[in-house]
Amino acid sequence: MGALTGRMSPLGFFVKGKVDDWDAVIENLTRYRFQDLDPSTGRQQSFGWVLCTDPFCTEFTKPNIFFGEALVCLTMRVDSITVPASLVKLHLARRIKAALAESGKESLPKDEINRMREDLVAEMSRRVLPGIKLFDVGYNATTGRLWFFGRSKSAVQTFLDLFHETFGLSMVPDSPYTVARELLGEEAADGLLDLPPATFSPDA
Repeated sequence: MGALTGRMSPLGFFVKGKVDDWDAVIENLTRYRFQDLDPSTGRQQSFGWVLCTDPFCTEFTKPNIFFGEALVCLTMRVDSITVPASLVKLHLARRIKAALAESGKESLPKDEINRMREDLVAEMSRRVLPGIKLFDVGYNATTGRLWFFGRSKSAVQTFLDLFHETFGLSMVPDSPYTVARELLGEEAADGLLDLPPATFSPDA
């Protein structure tokens, strides 16, 4: 939870447009809230929104997501079940050996081994507690600046899609241009794009 601990530098974004209906956003936060993994479904991952102050709470209201008048703080929670490949290999070899001894065969068909592997992974997945990853989000609803406390490519893409579905807004990576656009306005910032490149090396 980088936003609360200060242990990670966030990625900056600029949200295009503003929220017109916060009641609709609250409904979408509930719609896309985090839901626990159900081992019986065979799913290996689950993700969704939780409160930034409580990773087990999925009840959203304006008072508990707003900090002050403009800052919205949320957390994207991602739970994953991972079964170590080395354990699967060991137990699969044991089951293959037992099946060969029972059948008297010298080898098993490839599709049968694949079914045994799938059954084994499903069985082991039901015994493993999911790993939990938390990615904090800070969004200034007035200025459009947004900070995402995550770095992995998969987490960033998941967040971008989830944010768009929830807020109905898209965003662009933060850059000197987006900062200039915020400070100077769109017309003046666009004028900066026409400036010739400058070299700050003393040898230039």
